Amino acid sequence: MVAGALAPLALAPANLLPLAILSVALFWYSLKRAVHTSQAIFIGLAYGLGYFGVGVSWVFVSMVDHSQTHWFVAGLLTFLFCGGLALFYALLAALFHHFKPQHRHPALLFIGLWVCLDLLRAWLLTGFPWLYLGYGGLGSYVAYYAPLLGVHGVTFLVVASGLLLIGPRVNLKLRLVLMAGIWLTGYVLSYVSWTQESPQKPIKVTLLQANVALDKKWLPEQLTPTLNYYLKQTYRHLDSDLVVWPETAVATYWDYIKPAFESLTKTAQEQNTQIITGTVIRDGSHYDADYYNALVSFGAGSASTQGEYKKQRLVPFGEYIPLEQQLRGVIDFFNLPMSAFKLPTGPQGLLSQTPTRIAGNICYEIAYPQLVAQQAKDAQLILTVSNDTWFEHTMAPWQHLQMGQMRALENGKPVVRATNSGVSALIDAQGNVITLGPMYVQAEITGEVVLMEGSTPYNTGLNWPIFLLSVGFILLGLRVDLARFFPHRVKT
Repeated sequence: MVAGALAPLALAPANLLPLAILSVALFWYSLKRAVHTSQAIFIGLAYGLGYFGVGVSWVFVSMVDHSQTHWFVAGLLTFLFCGGLALFYALLAALFHHFKPQHRHPALLFIGLWVCLDLLRAWLLTGFPWLYLGYGGLGSYVAYYAPLLGVHGVTFLVVASGLLLIGPRVNLKLRLVLMAGIWLTGYVLSYVSWTQESPQKPIKVTLLQANVALDKKWLPEQLTPTLNYYLKQTYRHLDSDLVVWPETAVATYWDYIKPAFESLTKTAQEQNTQIITGTVIRDGSHYDADYYNALVSFGAGSASTQGEYKKQRLVPFGEYIPLEQQLRGVIDFFNLPMSAFKLPTGPQGLLSQTPTRIAGNICYEIAYPQLVAQQAKDAQLILTVSNDTWFEHTMAPWQHLQMGQMRALENGKPVVRATNSGVSALIDAQGNVITLGPMYVQAEITGEVVLMEGSTPYNTGLNWPIFLLSVGFILLGLRVDLARFFPHRVKT
């Protein structure tokens, strides 16, 4: 459990990468000593509880501070959530213990299982693609594998480094050579540019951060003060090429409020300023119409066919309620405002084609590498908006920012991140934060962003190369008793 608790400290905001390597080494050492499958499962479960108990402790804060959930109930739900996620490491431990006697290279088996189960976690039951060890690689040379293999490829190498750290003494020289090879190759990759600067000049971007409290955001009387802030600050920053408002900045239906933006839209078109806001759009104007968490673009370029993007990955219990009929009304946490969003029914292209090709992402979506990459390959800029006020002063806003940095590096495209209360930031194509806003204050963050063209190898292969490599590690060295399958052809 202590080993698992070390792993999240390798990620933001602590960013202590050596702790990830140490965490993996301790987990491996413990598992190798397991005698029975039940013991291995217990070790895996304990590791997972430590890992997620520290890494997603902000779930407790969200429930207690913002949904009036009693601390005991919130604690129980958080424990169950972490326990459910810990089952992935229990499964890893069980599979490793079962197949280890039949495998010539247990270390390869362990690495392959780790990455395959990370990929499964990103997909199963809509997925929870959070806290991958690969994010801890940012700021080091190992991160530069991301344009080739994505965050899972970086995880692969971090786990491999942990096993090289604690291998048998007889192979010390070989382990040192392999460790040096991993990091030196990363150093070489740091000089490779997979994408190219756009002929278009760098654009000036302004992010507006209103810092509206969650308990006021959806109140009817708060709508006018909030709009006044965004309108006033947007007019002040019409010298920018792009002005971005955060997730659901317009906290009502877009069709209801759209007429109020006619004057701003016309002025922005004259100034050639593009404005993007998070809002809620719906099918029709009747009271029971389906509605969507969305991005809307207006001002410069708004006469073209682009203009809106609907969120494709909804947050369970925040934006929709699984088993809604059974859970609505049980506790306040299941009665949040605007928690019945729908998914779009068809494929979506870029949020914007002109004047800048922009791939839109809303909040949680930036955590999905493949989802971002599929649109980013045709974009010059990746945009993400969020409202991390739910998490208060916890690790979550910094973990979320770090995901944006990794998406920039994977795709070789800059990332613009606008939030209601922080952390708002401009990130370059190498994953470096170039402009960072303050937290929990009203702020306007302005900076220049260099647009990029082209695509990275990850844009093409997505997660398939690292998945196949991990499966290959599992199968490589696996002893198969052919006599079980061909008893009449294989002599015992």
